Amino acid sequence: MVVMEGWKSFLIDAYKLSPALRERLDAENINPHELKTIEQLSRIPVLKKEQLPLLQKHELPFGKMITKKTNELARIFMSPGPIYDPQGDEQDEWGFSEALQAAGFTRDDIVQNTFSYHLSPAGFMFDSALRQIGATVIPAGPGNRELQVQLMNDLQVTGYVGTPSFLHLLLQYADEKRLHVAVKKAFFTAEKLTESMREQFEQRGIRVFEGYGTADCGCIAFEDRKGPGLKISSRAIVQLCDPITGVPLDEEGEIVVTIFDRTYPLVRFGTGDVSRWVEGYKGERIVGVLGRVGTSVKVKGMFVHEQQLKQVMTEVGCPIFQAVVTKENDRDQLTIYIEKELDEEAKQKINNVIRVTPTFVCVHRVNEEERCLVDRRKW
Repeated sequence: MVVMEGWKSFLIDAYKLSPALRERLDAENINPHELKTIEQLSRIPVLKKEQLPLLQKHELPFGKMITKKTNELARIFMSPGPIYDPQGDEQDEWGFSEALQAAGFTRDDIVQNTFSYHLSPAGFMFDSALRQIGATVIPAGPGNRELQVQLMNDLQVTGYVGTPSFLHLLLQYADEKRLHVAVKKAFFTAEKLTESMREQFEQRGIRVFEGYGTADCGCIAFEDRKGPGLKISSRAIVQLCDPITGVPLDEEGEIVVTIFDRTYPLVRFGTGDVSRWVEGYKGERIVGVLGRVGTSVKVKGMFVHEQQLKQVMTEVGCPIFQAVVTKENDRDQLTIYIEKELDEEAKQKINNVIRVTPTFVCVHRVNEEERCLVDRRKW
């Protein structure tokens, strides 16, 4: 893992090995050897996450962004978009061990990992980080609450990684079945942890921490209880930028990340998430994710891309629709309003593409004055 002081040597190496990064910098007449300060990184235009599907489609599978041959990678994932995500050969490739150690996870823990191991990288992100620490991992994946609670009870699981809403669901089921759950620590990401849920977990003796990352970048920031908000990962440079100009701001802005990943060197990568600096901690701590910019919305930990949704809705014969994201009882809900009924095959096709299960509501007329993908959650 590269330390902050090594950012320039990292950038020079990435320039040499990543054809796409070299083209980006050459197009702006930027010589990485001439950059003297981190602030000068802002000369490099922001690469938006929403650009990745088109860039990758033009030059499969990674848009010439990686520094290795495809057959030299440990794993390849597919995130919604579609976006292909490469995994190099470092054990903790996405850098979450730092966050998990700050949350108190140790080699003595038995940890239930409820993130998916199928196509998307989240399951392996935390599996590899936990193994780096030395913890025992149960690769549970999402869903199947009965089996999950049985595992927790039979194996006396001490740690949990996943979304807060799913742990809440498991604990409710365990209470109903009068099963003992020994979980004492939990790490959440991919979904906002509300204060009410935090209080409920801690009342049960579960010490909870949250972090922030993406499928592309891995760990970006995490809670460490040594200061307010989320601490920036040692493997990242974070800027909060104007989403249009890419100019760094002292106020609320888009999270733009440079990740010290020698396999997949993302430089000035616009995540589409919005945050602001914790007062007095500029460059060191963010308050968390406040919302989204652009045309993508994160629902239940997965990005739903407006263009991809439009395409599949047109394919199933329903080009006029509106998808609305809300939060009910601390859980994300996706409702798609349509003007005609869809059969189960069409609904399943939509589910398979966006990887989130929506509720379909048939209405007389869809509101076409708003965007077709709307986020109405109160952040």
